[in-house]
Order: sequence, then structure tokens, then C-alpha cells
Amino acid sequence: MSVNSMPRRAGLLAAVLGLTLAPAQAGWQDMLKGVLGGGGQEAGTETAVESAAGAPDAGAMTQAVLDALQVGVRRAVDTLGRQGGFLQDRAVRIPLPQELQTAESLLRRLGQDRYADAFIESMNRAAEQAVPQTTDILIDTIKGMSVSDARGIVQGGDDAATRYFQQHSSAQLAEVIRPIVSENMDRVGVTARYKQFVSRAGFLESFVAEDTLDLDAYVTNRTLDGLFLKLAEEEKRIREQPVARTTEILKDVFGYFDR
Repeated sequence: MSVNSMPRRAGLLAAVLGLTLAPAQAGWQDMLKGVLGGGGQEAGTETAVESAAGAPDAGAMTQAVLDALQVGVRRAVDTLGRQGGFLQDRAVRIPLPQELQTAESLLRRLGQDRYADAFIESMNRAAEQAVPQTTDILIDTIKGMSVSDARGIVQGGDDAATRYFQQHSSAQLAEVIRPIVSENMDRVGVTARYKQFVSRAGFLESFVAEDTLDLDAYVTNRTLDGLFLKLAEEEKRIREQPVARTTEILKDVFGYFDR
């Protein structure tokens, strides 16, 4: 950083953030809240930013937030949508439904683990194959955000964007991925594994029949639970590490504050 640029950068950050000096790797909330934040200082802050030569304005800041969220969405979906994305991650791995856990315990005590394991694997494989279909819905949700929405997300907690997704897209996500879950469950043999599992549980077969458990709904809901968990993790990451600059506006906006 040149000597001449130091007063300009310090003065700009003081105007934007209300800080004497920003950390070299400040999170996006620290960088952006002065521009997108509410309160009486907003107008003055925005004017100060716009008047600084080369500084990103509120529009660029907002777009940077939305781009960062898109990066997080794609990472979360890519993480879950690969083979083992659900099955090998204890945080999102789909277990047997509660109604079947007594039967699972019985089978495992009898050394019949393979039947429970095969059933669990089939459900997780279905989720892994379905979750990539959520990308477009989540990206469209981001594109539909207003400046006010972006402001609320910047000012919110580590999972503010994730909660926004849950509020605005959960129903649509469930509607879209349920038939995909169902199709993939047929493909990977979930129903066959379920029948095999129940039949091996002996006397429990008469109490846990196929038509008493909506496996499609169960796997769909657990798929969404896992997706939102990963979205929250990615959101926290991009708040703390805005250096994930995969778009030009991210490079320009966040790179400006690193100078």
C-alpha cells in the first residue's frame, strides 16, 4: 500500500464503517454495515462512499452481498450433491425414521447390521442425487432480494441469509425436490431395502407396514434440513472470509477494502 493511499483508505473506512482502521481481513459485516446499515447515518455514509474516488457505492455493495450468497449456495449444494455428501457427513447423514429405530436396534443386536445399513445408504443416496435440483430455486431467491433484504442480512446474525431462504423458499424447495427424491428412491431401491429391513425385523413387520410411513416426505424433509445446515455453515464462512472472490464484483468490492 502506498503512502499516499493510506490517508484516503483510512478516511474512507472511517466514513463507511465508523472505525479508525479496519482489520486487513475484516468480515463482510464489518465492511458493509456502514453502507447498507440502517439508522440516521445511512444517507451521510452513502454520500461519503460515493464521493470517494474509486470506492464501491451502495449498489455495488449490495450486489457483492448477493454474489457472495450465490457462492455459498453453490458450495453447499456441491458439497451435498456428490457421492457421500450426506452419507459420510455425520452432521447431515439421514438416519432411519424414528418409527423404525426400535427395529434397527433389534436387527443390530442380532448381527443383522447390513440390512439397516443398506436401508440408510439408499435414503442418503437419494438425497445426494436430489439436492442439486435446489440450486436454481435458491439462486432465484437471492436475485429476488431487495436492498432492504440485503441490509437485513448484513445486519443479522451468522445465519440471517439461511433463515431468509427457509422463510422464502422452503415450500417451493420441498415441492420441487419431493418428486425427484421419490424418483431417486426408486432408482436406488429404497422401497426394496425398506421391505427387506422390515421383514428381517420379524414380529415388527405387522406393526410397521409400508403404508404407515411416508418415506418420500421423510427423506425430502431431511434433505432440506441438511441443505439449510450447510447453507448456514457457508454463510458463516463467507461472512468471516469475504476473500472467496469468484466474481468480478466480489474482487472489486472486497479487494478495494484490502488495499
